[in-house]
Amino acid sequence: MATENYNFPSTLNINELPVVHIKLNTPPLSCIVKAILPELLKNYENASAEVVQCPDLTQPPFNLVSEGLSGNENVFDIGEITNMIPSIKREKLYNIKDLKQITGSDPLVIFGACAGPYPFLGIDSECVVNVKMTGDQVENGTHAHMTKSNDDPECCHKMLPNDEMRFSFLANFFTSNGFKGEVLKIVCEVRKGPLSFSMCIREALVKHFGDEIIAIGGVIFIENGKVKVHVIKPSFMKKPSKSEKELENLVHFIELSPPLAGVGCIVSHNPGLNLRCQHFHLYSDHNQGGHYHNDTEPNTIKYTGYFGVSKQFTKID
Repeated sequence: MATENYNFPSTLNINELPVVHIKLNTPPLSCIVKAILPELLKNYENASAEVVQCPDLTQPPFNLVSEGLSGNENVFDIGEITNMIPSIKREKLYNIKDLKQITGSDPLVIFGACAGPYPFLGIDSECVVNVKMTGDQVENGTHAHMTKSNDDPECCHKMLPNDEMRFSFLANFFTSNGFKGEVLKIVCEVRKGPLSFSMCIREALVKHFGDEIIAIGGVIFIENGKVKVHVIKPSFMKKPSKSEKELENLVHFIELSPPLAGVGCIVSHNPGLNLRCQHFHLYSDHNQGGHYHNDTEPNTIKYTGYFGVSKQFTKID
């Protein structure tokens, strides 16, 4: 799928980049339930939030590399949108493997959303990161979604091999040991307000906790209702953009049909670190996916999410 000849840079060592670690005062899950439910009900006809044991995420509909979301939980924000505006910084190429040294976790499980490894694919992409590292062994179930051409928005899909762990520009990851444990379960049906699922949760957290940072990450399942996503066009690497608004001209907006699954993170408060405060990428058994925006069939939409709460937030580069 290569679109042009390009001398790709070496991968940056994340451990040598600027890092900000923030220890979080993690509230009990029951407290988060009480905080968010009233706001969820303002945006959805039917909504519930409860504390449950995490289902086995290795099973359908998620098919991830680990069973759970618990153990040494951390939310990472790596890179930022300025790596694409006003010019594309091709040197911003990172490796997921470096996170093991930062977290000290073994096993280390990484779920989340990022831009894909363009040197491997020969094209930019939206990636659903799904990785487990145990000792020196790697299990990589990462999905990459691309489009066929600038004019053809048909979604293409590729699974990354175990030895391809790179990503570019920016990423939002939830990491843990992948153990089963208690998680926050949120179910929302029939949207009556303007907010997306992730934005609604974030605004609910902000309203209750204010400037206190609550960072959560996990999985969502869209059982009913179509959703809007974007997927980068092949021309992305050639055209600089002056603003985030101009970036919209370099992506295809696509409507996806359920069933769909997704992974990502939500950070309630941005303490001046230029964060992407909610970021989810979707994937499916029918090989469609992309960067989640909102649902397009509010009368039939149904979301189910399972989230772990992070004990630490880490901003890199």
